[in-house]
Amino acid sequence: MREDVGGNGSGARAARARRPARGPRSLTASEAAALIGVSVATVRGWADGGRLPCHRTPGGHRRFRVEELREWLARRGAPVPDPAALRPAPPRLPPCPELARALNARTEAIVERVLAGYDDRVATPLPRPSDPELRRVTVRFLRVVAAALETGRSDALAGRAELAGFRGGLEGAAGVRVVAEHARVAAAIAREAEEALAEGTVAEEASLACLLAVVDDGLAAVARGFEQAGRGARGPASAGGG
Repeated sequence: MREDVGGNGSGARAARARRPARGPRSLTASEAAALIGVSVATVRGWADGGRLPCHRTPGGHRRFRVEELREWLARRGAPVPDPAALRPAPPRLPPCPELARALNARTEAIVERVLAGYDDRVATPLPRPSDPELRRVTVRFLRVVAAALETGRSDALAGRAELAGFRGGLEGAAGVRVVAEHARVAAAIAREAEEALAEGTVAEEASLACLLAVVDDGLAAVARGFEQAGRGARGPASAGGG
């Protein structure tokens, strides 16, 4: 057996020669977003609108070929970054699974806080969404926040929040309500977290600070998605920016 992989490496070279040639390197939506300098929501929106070259896997996932993206950027006079520089972002926060579980267990209480935050006696600058709409927004954002707390990776989950903002941005100026709605949800989540800490349900150190950091990241992602939907509507020539 040792002769098959002899010291000169001839066996290993022969094995490599028998392997099928690798196809073009492809990226996920988040990797493509990092490469061209826009948000994940923008990449998905441009790809679905036919503005950005994209391929689908048999399972329906978007994939982007590096060379096609480099050519796409070059045609627009944008800097062409080195794809080898792409690396997963390291965890930035201490995981807080106790707080994540506590917030998920308080889903209905958080929904009720958001609904009760609207009072017919108090005029608001934006139209009040329906109760089912508010419930959907609340539950979706809560799940994003809880998942980020569970893993300590708010950056890895920001794409879902960006998509919410992106959908709002597609509505034009009226879609800014999406940003305001998420701010109300964030406030309700923070209040429930404070109650969980006061009751002793959660004993993790710095868990409230971690929550607020996650919420900041999530709200910033919603705002990015909203803003970049407008950039996508104006055409991909703006992709050379940050």
